[in-house]
Amino acid sequence: MVQNTADRVNLQVAKALIYQGSRLLLQLRDNIPEIIAPNHWGLFGGTVDDGETPAQAMKREIEEELCWIPPEPKYLLTWEAPDRPCTTYIFGIPLTVPTSQLTLTEGQAFQLFTFEELTKVLLVPKIPRMLPQVVEAIASDELTAAWQEFSTKNLTWA
Repeated sequence: MVQNTADRVNLQVAKALIYQGSRLLLQLRDNIPEIIAPNHWGLFGGTVDDGETPAQAMKREIEEELCWIPPEPKYLLTWEAPDRPCTTYIFGIPLTVPTSQLTLTEGQAFQLFTFEELTKVLLVPKIPRMLPQVVEAIASDELTAAWQEFSTKNLTWA
């Protein structure tokens, strides 16, 4: 799926929407001007290395970034960046341990958020646009109920 041209390579990235009950675990990205969306809350994950499948990359990235071996990731959707050659594979992963058992090795912090709490923080811009599709694809009763309740409040994103 990598498309090479003389000038551009289609970057492949695997990202995880990690959830526990009705909350989402996000990473506060480093505050480095050279990265995309510095100092914003985003999904865990990273680049798919040569010879890896997106699911393998997802598991490796979670192990590297949180020192946690997650259950098998569930593929949810593919996101094509409109502004650059990048394909992002989004996976759902239930958080099966308390956050006290996670060790952050990348980014500034991690936190579990309710949907309403997410409206009060700076998010990587594509997250609000993809949340409805991702929540539906995860098919978790708790997460779906929380999303339906949140959707009735007519809140706006920060």
